[in-house]
Amino acid sequence: MFTRALQQIQAQANAAGDIDWLVQIDSTIVRAHQHAAATGRKRGRHRQDEPDDHALGRSRGGLTTKIHLAFDGKGRPLAILVTPGQHHDSICARPLLERIRVPRPGPGRPRCRPDQVIADKALGNGLGPIGDGLG
Repeated sequence: MFTRALQQIQAQANAAGDIDWLVQIDSTIVRAHQHAAATGRKRGRHRQDEPDDHALGRSRGGLTTKIHLAFDGKGRPLAILVTPGQHHDSICARPLLERIRVPRPGPGRPRCRPDQVIADKALGNGLGPIGDGLG
């Protein structure tokens, strides 16, 4: 539901020529409740760690999830990626940019490539040259 709503908002903004393709990417960590993992460690039982698709990781701070966001120059979200908290930002930079798909008005493929990307140091190593493999 969120994805459809986001695509509709993006399509309307793109049709009006209102998307600024100076894309910025960043991430934040969200702490999860201690019971979020449901590890099943009662009475000596032990399960494996959470599957990756749950995006719940273990780090020094406990159970965490990391939210990566790509947004246009006006602060509107273009793509979102949720990973376990221990994943480094540089690993997620390219997959996040590859998730950008802004529908064009009328027929045609969605726009996927930003004009420029702004990122902090943590994300810089995972980007490489922007033209390599994006699009």
